[in-house]
Amino acid sequence: MTDAATRWNARTRLALAAHSVDSATADAVLAEVEQHCVDSGESPQDAFGTPEEYAAAVFGERVAPEERLRHVRNDLTPVQALCRAAAPVGLAALTVGAGLWMTNGLMSAVTPGALTGSSLIATALAGGGVASTIRDRRRRALGWGAVATAAVIGAVAFTSLSNRLLGHLPTPLLCVLGLVLLWTAIRAESTENPEGAPMTPRTDGLNSGGLNTDERRSWLGRLPQLLTERHAMSSTRAAELTKEAADHLDATGQAPEEEFGPVELYALRLSEAESPRVRWWKRDAVLEAALAVILAGYLVVAVVSGGPVWQIALAGGALAVDLAILATRLSRKRPGGSPGR
Repeated sequence: MTDAATRWNARTRLALAAHSVDSATADAVLAEVEQHCVDSGESPQDAFGTPEEYAAAVFGERVAPEERLRHVRNDLTPVQALCRAAAPVGLAALTVGAGLWMTNGLMSAVTPGALTGSSLIATALAGGGVASTIRDRRRRALGWGAVATAAVIGAVAFTSLSNRLLGHLPTPLLCVLGLVLLWTAIRAESTENPEGAPMTPRTDGLNSGGLNTDERRSWLGRLPQLLTERHAMSSTRAAELTKEAADHLDATGQAPEEEFGPVELYALRLSEAESPRVRWWKRDAVLEAALAVILAGYLVVAVVSGGPVWQIALAGGALAVDLAILATRLSRKRPGGSPGR
């Protein structure tokens, strides 16, 4: 096996793991790939595409619909959403606490600006965690708008409010708070197949030929909601697919579950049949480039203003890592680069 094939296999195994494909299935499909390449003389990249594309195809073909559905659901309770949103706040508290401990010692001054600004920044971080779980595009946009507003007001509070000393805070307490919040976030688990969501078609009298108006209305009303909120499909496309389903039911006179199956599984199949394009501002390379610009700006400000050495070193290290990841990703996209995109 060539180095390129070895790298392709390794990346494919990681991509399969990201889709929660079990190791036995991963071993089986990779063995099939190897045998095909031996017989045909093709490279894995030429025969099966990128590791990410092949892993997605395996996930769609080898994993049962019910299992696939569990991986796209995001039915978090409010408590679970808040627990997961605690992760960025905990990480920030741990990082800031460690930095203040190194520079200020065991006690740090508390001022109105620092207290108000840090509270708003923490709210923005937690709000970002909650906003990222929202599937509806409009509500998600409103959520991120509120997050940006809180972050801006917090930054203004840091610089414009009074520096009058209110008291002192034990710096290690921030580290403890960060660890507690991270532990809380790790323990938060999403609800799988909550009660009331049927995974098998109904077999009662309502679904044995004949059309039940209430059942049809409920099924068709749930379909666009699932497509837009759970599968992030545009409302226009969801309405088109729902109309197609309704027209088909009018033509056949069948009940929805009898014709299409459970609405959640049908919505999953429709979403998998679509080929959505990733918007340019959501591409990994764009996000990494934006992060590099932010880190570079912070590094320049820290150097010019004579900031603490640990801040300069931390920003420089983070910038170097981000640029290395970005360079690796871009090199893989070049025609002469390593397999994958």
